[in-house]
Amino acid sequence: MTEAEWLACDDVKRLLEPLRDRASARKLRLLACARAWGLSGIAHDPVCLDAIAMAERCADGHVAEPERDAVFRATCIHSDDVEDLGPLRWTFAFASAFAVGPLAGDIHTHITSVGRTPPNMELQPAHVRDIFGNPFRPAPFSPSWRTSTAVELAAQMYESRDFGALPILADALQDAGCDNADVLEHCRGPGPHVRGCWVVDLVLDKG
Repeated sequence: MTEAEWLACDDVKRLLEPLRDRASARKLRLLACARAWGLSGIAHDPVCLDAIAMAERCADGHVAEPERDAVFRATCIHSDDVEDLGPLRWTFAFASAFAVGPLAGDIHTHITSVGRTPPNMELQPAHVRDIFGNPFRPAPFSPSWRTSTAVELAAQMYESRDFGALPILADALQDAGCDNADVLEHCRGPGPHVRGCWVVDLVLDKG
């Protein structure tokens, strides 16, 4: 696959293939979280919401393995309980269990799951691009662009999951000397943006 083909592609499986040796387990788990959060508007379930939030903390290395496994098992049991309450709630429970599960950081699992899940639970191409950026042309990022203003903005967005200030982050980066079009255009673009956004991760020095 060429860069032009990747940029024009909407097939998630093909988008993920070039990332096989480049995608960190952290970013892959956050991709699973993005899929689950996308369903949260139709299924507000405390057990599932807590599982996704833990999955995000797990991605950043803030959760011990026994604790993660216990929440995963509890969410799996919960998904059995909610199956009779309707497909939307069960789908949310399933996506939440996967996000906090042991395989969310494995790219092979993500690739092989494409086309095997309900349409409303498929990974979104926009989320793949937001989290991983362009694997054919990684944007250079100077440490000098990590000013206190830029880092504070990025940290606030990362913690709140509200990325409305990304255009302001673009201004802060530009003031710091950033002239990379890919970085600035991504911040000023339409999104969607999720936790793991490649520009925010660069500012926060997360891999």
